[in-house]
Amino acid sequence: MRGFAFVGGTGPQGLGLAMRFAQAGEAVLIGSRSASRADEAARRIRAAVPGAVAEGVENRDAIGPAERIVLTLPAAVLPTFLETARSQLAGKLVIDVAVPVALRDGFFELAPVPGAPSAGELVQKAVPSARVVSAFKNVSAERLQDLSAALEGDVVLCGDDAAARTEVAALVAKLPGLRAVDAGRLANARYLEAITALLLNLNRRFRARTSIAIVGLG
Repeated sequence: MRGFAFVGGTGPQGLGLAMRFAQAGEAVLIGSRSASRADEAARRIRAAVPGAVAEGVENRDAIGPAERIVLTLPAAVLPTFLETARSQLAGKLVIDVAVPVALRDGFFELAPVPGAPSAGELVQKAVPSARVVSAFKNVSAERLQDLSAALEGDVVLCGDDAAARTEVAALVAKLPGLRAVDAGRLANARYLEAITALLLNLNRRFRARTSIAIVGLG
């Protein structure tokens, strides 16, 4: 199968993104530590999106046949995963969606990433030849999974490979209601992740599904 591989795609963000891209006509491959959980997630997508092409396999098996890898693993397990999968990720477009947040005393805060200022920079450091773009970090997972809800807001893209950012921008354009905003260097991903912690606190306080929009760009 060509198309997308969603590594850790049984979690809320991965499943929501996979559903939306399946709805947009993309073939999706769902990865999980458990093949049975991955298969269950793929069945959910096919049930929600008639005609969808969706399969489920273990995480490592999801990487090989895909040209574009979406890393939707929890940030805490990224370092271990990257140690074992770096050779498979080499040279591929890797879309980093992970946000290292922790909930303490009812408050979300940004958690440190071992060895890097952000999850995206950690992925690039671990796999230097990968074309890493941080994206979709500020899009509500709950809204993504609710296919009856319209998406809205901006998807800020950060990556050191300009062509990779352009490719991801074209993918964002397939999801109605979302606009890609090219923010340049991957180092900007650290600020995106901090915004996500803020949005989660707003969601918790106001029982909302917030996202961001950048004004003034013309």
